[in-house]
Amino acid sequence: MSRPPNVDEARPKRCPACGTAGRPAGAALQIHGHGRRSRQVRGLASPDGPPETREITLRRYRCLGCTAVIVVGPMGLLRGWLYSAPAIAWALALYGIGKQAAARVRRRVSPWSIVGPASAGSWTTLRRWLRAVVAQRLFAEVRRCPPDWRPKQIAERTAMTLVAAALSSDLALPLEHQAWLGATQLRRAIAM
Repeated sequence: MSRPPNVDEARPKRCPACGTAGRPAGAALQIHGHGRRSRQVRGLASPDGPPETREITLRRYRCLGCTAVIVVGPMGLLRGWLYSAPAIAWALALYGIGKQAAARVRRRVSPWSIVGPASAGSWTTLRRWLRAVVAQRLFAEVRRCPPDWRPKQIAERTAMTLVAAALSSDLALPLEHQAWLGATQLRRAIAM
């Protein structure tokens, strides 16, 4: 996130939409650089860091095979979500595994310190993430939860699924940290 890669370093090997090779051997490039765009990312830069809002630069490419625009960024970015995957995983782990209250999780993950009186004891964004997990729009790797499960149970299952994706060298870390690291293993290129 600190140094955007150059156009060749970030070029996808294949188009995620049609499978065309980006740089076929002995042939012309099939995935061309298509500019850059900036994007806001909320959450924590590390599990022990403060909540923040950062602006990062993403590389864009166009596939000549299917004309898809491919956006490439750091591991752990999620299309359509302002918070990074590791920040969401951290929040769900604090809520589900750590059994912390939603308001405390919000203070630990959200960069916004001012909260209205109606939201003092909860966090709407956390509930939105949990609904997205149940609908399999967020962390689709998570097995479906029984319909009678409470939000903390859903958060715990999600966090433990991400713990399982962490590298075996991270097993000595607390489960919340492992969930963070598991979420960093998400795919990098997203066709738009």
